[in-house]
Amino acid sequence: MKNLNRDQVIYTMSREHAPVLTVKNGETVTVHTYDCFKDRLIPDDSSFDSLLFDELNPATGPIFVEGAKPGDTLKAEILDISLAPTGVTEIDSEFGCLAHLVKTPAVKRLPVRNGKIGFSPRLSLDLKPMVGVIGVAPAGQAIPTDTPDSHGGNMDCTQIKTGSSIYFPVAAEGALLSLGDLHACMGDGEIGGCGVETAGEVTLKLTVIPNHQKPYPVVVTDKEVMAVASCKTVDEAWAKAVEYLHDYMVTETELTSDEAIMLQSIAADLSICQTVNPNKTVRMSIPLKYLEAYGYRKK
Repeated sequence: MKNLNRDQVIYTMSREHAPVLTVKNGETVTVHTYDCFKDRLIPDDSSFDSLLFDELNPATGPIFVEGAKPGDTLKAEILDISLAPTGVTEIDSEFGCLAHLVKTPAVKRLPVRNGKIGFSPRLSLDLKPMVGVIGVAPAGQAIPTDTPDSHGGNMDCTQIKTGSSIYFPVAAEGALLSLGDLHACMGDGEIGGCGVETAGEVTLKLTVIPNHQKPYPVVVTDKEVMAVASCKTVDEAWAKAVEYLHDYMVTETELTSDEAIMLQSIAADLSICQTVNPNKTVRMSIPLKYLEAYGYRKK
Protein backbone atom coordinates (compact mmCIF):
# COMPACT_ATOMS: atom_id res chain seq x y z
CA MET A 1 0.00 0.00 0.00
CA LYS A 2 1.23 3.49 -0.85
CA ASN A 3 0.82 6.80 0.99
CA LEU A 4 0.32 10.28 -0.42
CA ASN A 5 0.87 13.12 2.01
CA ARG A 6 -1.04 16.34 1.83
CA ASP A 7 1.74 18.68 0.76
CA GLN A 8 0.78 17.71 -2.81
CA VAL A 9 -2.48 19.62 -3.45
CA ILE A 10 -4.22 21.13 -6.45
CA TYR A 11 -7.06 23.64 -6.82
CA THR A 12 -8.19 22.55 -10.28
CA MET A 13 -8.71 19.14 -11.82
CA SER A 14 -6.94 19.03 -15.15
CA ARG A 15 -5.26 16.68 -17.58
CA GLU A 16 -2.35 19.14 -17.57
CA HIS A 17 -1.36 18.46 -13.95
CA ALA A 18 1.71 16.28 -13.49
CA PRO A 19 0.94 13.26 -11.29
CA VAL A 20 2.49 13.25 -7.82
CA LEU A 21 2.08 9.50 -7.28
CA THR A 22 1.78 6.49 -9.56
CA VAL A 23 -0.04 3.33 -8.47
CA LYS A 24 -0.62 0.00 -10.14
CA ASN A 25 -4.04 -1.09 -11.33
CA GLY A 26 -5.78 -2.56 -8.28
CA GLU A 27 -3.39 -1.00 -5.77
CA THR A 28 -4.43 0.53 -2.46
CA VAL A 29 -3.34 4.01 -1.40
CA THR A 30 -3.88 6.16 1.69
CA VAL A 31 -4.38 9.84 0.85
CA HIS A 32 -3.86 12.52 3.51
CA THR A 33 -5.95 15.68 3.16
CA TYR A 34 -6.51 19.16 4.53
CA ASP A 35 -10.01 20.34 5.32
CA CYS A 36 -11.73 22.57 2.76
CA PHE A 37 -10.26 25.69 4.40
CA LYS A 38 -6.72 24.25 4.36
CA ASP A 39 -7.02 24.00 8.18
CA ARG A 40 -6.95 27.79 8.52
CA LEU A 41 -9.98 27.92 10.84
CA ILE A 42 -8.75 25.21 13.22
CA PRO A 43 -6.57 27.39 15.54
CA ASP A 44 -8.58 28.94 18.37
CA ASP A 45 -7.34 32.42 17.51
CA SER A 46 -8.39 32.17 13.86
CA SER A 47 -11.46 33.84 12.40
CA PHE A 48 -13.33 34.12 9.12
CA ASP A 49 -10.75 36.73 8.13
CA SER A 50 -8.08 34.00 8.28
CA LEU A 51 -9.41 32.41 5.09
CA LEU A 52 -7.56 32.66 1.81
CA PHE A 53 -10.21 32.29 -0.86
CA ASP A 54 -7.71 31.10 -3.48
CA GLU A 55 -6.89 28.15 -1.19
CA LEU A 56 -10.36 26.69 -0.67
CA ASN A 57 -11.07 23.01 -1.38
CA PRO A 58 -7.50 21.75 -1.75
CA ALA A 59 -7.47 18.26 -3.24
CA THR A 60 -4.51 15.94 -2.69
CA GLY A 61 -3.13 14.53 -5.93
CA PRO A 62 -3.31 13.82 -8.75
CA ILE A 63 -2.68 10.07 -8.73
CA PHE A 64 -1.73 8.30 -11.95
CA VAL A 65 -3.27 4.81 -12.20
CA GLU A 66 -1.33 2.54 -14.51
CA GLY A 67 -3.40 1.18 -17.38
CA ALA A 68 -6.16 3.78 -17.19
CA LYS A 69 -6.86 5.42 -20.53
CA PRO A 70 -9.65 7.46 -22.13
CA GLY A 71 -12.72 5.28 -22.67
CA ASP A 72 -12.12 3.28 -19.48
CA THR A 73 -13.75 3.59 -16.07
CA LEU A 74 -11.85 4.14 -12.83
CA LYS A 75 -13.35 2.41 -9.80
CA ALA A 76 -12.44 3.98 -6.46
CA GLU A 77 -13.38 1.78 -3.50
CA ILE A 78 -13.43 3.69 -0.19
CA LEU A 79 -11.95 1.26 2.34
CA ASP A 80 -11.56 3.60 5.31
CA ILE A 81 -11.90 7.24 6.34
CA SER A 82 -9.94 8.48 9.35
CA LEU A 83 -10.64 12.01 10.63
CA ALA A 84 -8.73 14.66 12.54
CA PRO A 85 -9.86 15.28 16.16
CA THR A 86 -11.32 18.72 15.39
CA GLY A 87 -13.78 19.81 12.74
CA VAL A 88 -15.06 23.25 11.85
CA THR A 89 -18.14 24.78 10.31
CA GLU A 90 -18.89 28.38 9.38
CA ILE A 91 -21.64 30.60 8.03
CA ASP A 92 -21.39 33.94 6.29
CA SER A 93 -23.54 36.41 4.39
CA GLU A 94 -22.08 35.57 0.98
CA PHE A 95 -22.59 31.81 0.76
CA GLY A 96 -25.37 29.29 1.28
CA CYS A 97 -29.14 29.12 0.92
CA LEU A 98 -29.76 31.17 4.08
CA ALA A 99 -26.94 33.68 3.61
CA HIS A 100 -29.45 36.53 3.67
CA LEU A 101 -30.20 35.70 7.32
CA VAL A 102 -26.56 35.86 8.43
CA LYS A 103 -25.58 39.25 9.83
CA THR A 104 -22.01 38.40 10.86
CA PRO A 105 -19.76 35.50 9.81
CA ALA A 106 -19.57 32.83 12.52
CA VAL A 107 -17.12 29.96 13.02
CA LYS A 108 -17.73 26.93 15.23
CA ARG A 109 -15.00 24.39 16.13
CA LEU A 110 -16.29 20.94 16.95
CA PRO A 111 -14.48 18.07 18.72
CA VAL A 112 -14.58 14.76 16.84
CA ARG A 113 -14.01 11.77 19.09
CA ASN A 114 -15.45 8.44 20.21
CA GLY A 115 -17.81 8.28 17.25
CA LYS A 116 -19.46 11.60 18.11
CA ILE A 117 -19.24 15.26 17.17
CA GLY A 118 -19.64 17.75 20.00
CA PHE A 119 -21.99 20.43 18.70
CA SER A 120 -22.64 21.97 22.11
CA PRO A 121 -22.81 20.92 25.78
CA ARG A 122 -26.43 19.95 25.06
CA LEU A 123 -25.96 18.03 21.82
CA SER A 124 -23.63 15.43 20.30
CA LEU A 125 -24.06 14.38 16.68
CA ASP A 126 -23.42 10.95 15.20
CA LEU A 127 -20.21 10.64 13.21
CA LYS A 128 -20.87 10.07 9.49
CA PRO A 129 -17.54 10.42 7.66
CA MET A 130 -17.69 11.18 3.92
CA VAL A 131 -15.57 12.53 1.09
CA GLY A 132 -16.74 15.83 -0.41
CA VAL A 133 -14.28 16.22 -3.30
CA ILE A 134 -13.16 13.25 -5.36
CA GLY A 135 -12.72 13.03 -9.10
CA VAL A 136 -10.53 12.54 -12.14
CA ALA A 137 -9.18 14.90 -14.77
CA PRO A 138 -11.96 16.16 -17.07
CA ALA A 139 -11.84 15.80 -20.84
CA GLY A 140 -11.77 19.52 -21.60
CA GLN A 141 -10.52 22.56 -19.74
CA ALA A 142 -9.41 22.55 -16.12
CA ILE A 143 -12.27 22.64 -13.59
CA PRO A 144 -11.83 24.18 -10.11
CA THR A 145 -11.90 21.70 -7.25
CA ASP A 146 -14.95 23.48 -5.79
CA THR A 147 -17.00 22.63 -8.90
CA PRO A 148 -18.62 19.23 -9.57
CA ASP A 149 -19.27 17.93 -13.06
CA SER A 150 -19.21 14.66 -14.99
CA HIS A 151 -15.61 14.06 -13.81
CA GLY A 152 -16.73 14.06 -10.17
CA GLY A 153 -15.18 16.89 -8.15
CA ASN A 154 -17.00 18.66 -5.33
CA MET A 155 -20.13 16.50 -5.43
CA ASP A 156 -20.61 16.59 -1.64
CA CYS A 157 -22.55 13.34 -1.83
CA THR A 158 -23.10 11.90 1.65
CA GLN A 159 -23.03 8.38 0.23
CA ILE A 160 -19.34 8.63 -0.71
CA LYS A 161 -18.32 6.93 2.50
CA THR A 162 -16.52 3.85 3.78
CA GLY A 163 -17.73 0.82 1.81
CA SER A 164 -18.79 2.81 -1.25
CA SER A 165 -17.40 2.43 -4.75
CA ILE A 166 -17.37 5.41 -7.12
CA TYR A 167 -17.06 4.89 -10.87
CA PHE A 168 -15.55 7.74 -12.91
CA PRO A 169 -15.24 8.14 -16.70
CA VAL A 170 -11.53 8.25 -17.57
CA ALA A 171 -10.69 11.14 -19.89
CA ALA A 172 -6.91 11.39 -19.44
CA GLU A 173 -4.07 8.89 -19.40
CA GLY A 174 -3.74 7.54 -15.86
CA ALA A 175 -7.13 9.03 -14.84
CA LEU A 176 -5.38 11.57 -12.51
CA LEU A 177 -7.56 11.13 -9.42
CA SER A 178 -7.51 13.68 -6.58
CA LEU A 179 -9.55 14.03 -3.41
CA GLY A 180 -10.13 16.17 -0.33
CA ASP A 181 -12.84 18.09 1.57
CA LEU A 182 -13.68 15.41 4.16
CA HIS A 183 -16.68 15.83 6.42
CA ALA A 184 -17.34 14.30 9.83
CA CYS A 185 -21.01 14.68 8.88
CA MET A 186 -23.09 16.75 6.51
CA GLY A 187 -26.77 17.17 5.82
CA ASP A 188 -28.04 16.51 2.29
CA GLY A 189 -28.16 19.89 0.58
CA GLU A 190 -25.34 21.41 2.68
CA ILE A 191 -27.52 24.50 2.83
CA GLY A 192 -25.15 26.65 4.91
CA GLY A 193 -22.18 25.90 2.69
CA CYS A 194 -20.37 23.61 5.13
CA GLY A 195 -20.56 20.23 6.75
CA VAL A 196 -18.32 19.49 9.70
CA GLU A 197 -15.17 20.15 7.71
CA THR A 198 -12.17 18.04 8.71
CA ALA A 199 -8.71 17.00 7.69
CA GLY A 200 -7.99 13.29 7.61
CA GLU A 201 -6.96 10.24 5.63
CA VAL A 202 -8.79 8.17 3.04
CA THR A 203 -7.70 4.66 2.14
CA LEU A 204 -8.97 3.55 -1.24
CA LYS A 205 -8.39 0.88 -3.86
CA LEU A 206 -8.11 2.05 -7.46
CA THR A 207 -9.09 -0.34 -10.24
CA VAL A 208 -9.37 0.19 -13.99
CA ILE A 209 -12.39 -1.24 -15.82
CA PRO A 210 -11.19 -1.27 -19.44
CA ASN A 211 -13.29 -0.36 -22.48
CA HIS A 212 -16.39 0.38 -20.41
CA GLN A 213 -17.57 3.85 -19.56
CA LYS A 214 -20.55 5.93 -18.54
CA PRO A 215 -20.26 9.70 -19.07
CA TYR A 216 -21.31 10.38 -15.47
CA PRO A 217 -20.26 9.29 -11.96
CA VAL A 218 -21.95 6.29 -10.38
CA VAL A 219 -21.86 5.47 -6.65
CA VAL A 220 -22.57 1.96 -5.39
CA THR A 221 -22.96 1.09 -1.70
CA ASP A 222 -23.86 -2.23 -0.13
CA LYS A 223 -27.53 -1.28 -0.44
CA GLU A 224 -27.97 1.19 -3.30
CA VAL A 225 -26.90 2.16 -6.79
CA MET A 226 -27.01 5.85 -7.60
CA ALA A 227 -26.28 8.09 -10.58
CA VAL A 228 -24.95 11.56 -9.80
CA ALA A 229 -25.51 14.71 -11.87
CA SER A 230 -24.14 18.23 -11.43
CA CYS A 231 -25.55 21.19 -13.36
CA LYS A 232 -26.00 24.94 -13.06
CA THR A 233 -29.40 24.53 -11.38
CA VAL A 234 -31.01 21.92 -9.18
CA ASP A 235 -33.78 21.49 -11.77
CA GLU A 236 -31.25 20.67 -14.47
CA ALA A 237 -29.37 18.34 -12.11
CA TRP A 238 -32.40 16.29 -11.05
CA ALA A 239 -33.48 15.87 -14.67
CA LYS A 240 -30.02 14.60 -15.61
CA ALA A 241 -29.81 12.30 -12.56
CA VAL A 242 -33.10 10.69 -13.59
CA GLU A 243 -31.84 10.18 -17.16
CA TYR A 244 -28.50 8.86 -15.98
CA LEU A 245 -30.01 6.26 -13.67
CA HIS A 246 -32.42 5.18 -16.39
CA ASP A 247 -29.52 4.74 -18.81
CA TYR A 248 -27.57 2.79 -16.22
CA MET A 249 -30.48 0.48 -15.43
CA VAL A 250 -31.21 -0.29 -19.08
CA THR A 251 -27.59 -0.86 -20.10
CA GLU A 252 -26.37 -2.70 -16.99
CA THR A 253 -29.37 -4.97 -16.36
CA GLU A 254 -31.98 -6.92 -18.31
CA LEU A 255 -34.66 -4.29 -17.66
CA THR A 256 -36.43 -2.78 -20.66
CA SER A 257 -36.71 0.99 -20.93
CA ASP A 258 -40.38 0.92 -19.91
CA GLU A 259 -39.69 -1.37 -16.95
CA ALA A 260 -36.85 0.89 -15.81
CA ILE A 261 -39.11 3.96 -15.87
CA MET A 262 -41.77 2.13 -13.86
CA LEU A 263 -39.22 0.89 -11.34
CA GLN A 264 -37.68 4.33 -10.99
CA SER A 265 -41.09 5.83 -10.33
CA ILE A 266 -42.06 3.36 -7.62
CA ALA A 267 -38.72 2.51 -6.00
CA ALA A 268 -36.02 5.13 -6.73
CA ASP A 269 -35.31 8.26 -4.68
CA LEU A 270 -34.16 11.71 -5.78
CA SER A 271 -31.89 13.45 -3.25
CA ILE A 272 -30.11 16.78 -3.34
CA CYS A 273 -26.43 16.37 -2.52
CA GLN A 274 -25.53 20.05 -2.37
CA THR A 275 -27.03 23.40 -3.36
CA VAL A 276 -24.07 25.71 -2.71
CA ASN A 277 -21.30 24.94 -5.20
CA PRO A 278 -20.99 26.56 -8.66
CA ASN A 279 -22.82 23.51 -10.06
CA LYS A 280 -25.59 21.93 -7.98
CA THR A 281 -25.59 18.16 -7.42
CA VAL A 282 -28.45 15.65 -7.30
CA ARG A 283 -28.37 11.86 -7.06
CA MET A 284 -31.03 9.28 -7.94
CA SER A 285 -30.76 6.05 -5.97
CA ILE A 286 -32.36 2.64 -6.27
CA PRO A 287 -31.96 -0.42 -4.03
CA LEU A 288 -29.16 -2.66 -5.24
CA LYS A 289 -31.24 -5.80 -4.74
CA TYR A 290 -33.82 -4.64 -7.31
CA LEU A 291 -31.17 -4.37 -10.01
CA GLU A 292 -29.61 -7.67 -8.96
CA ALA A 293 -32.98 -9.32 -9.63
CA TYR A 294 -32.46 -8.32 -13.27
CA GLY A 295 -28.91 -9.56 -13.61
CA TYR A 296 -26.89 -6.62 -12.29
CA ARG A 297 -23.45 -7.53 -11.00
CA LYS A 298 -21.19 -5.03 -9.32
CA LYS A 299 -17.98 -4.57 -11.31
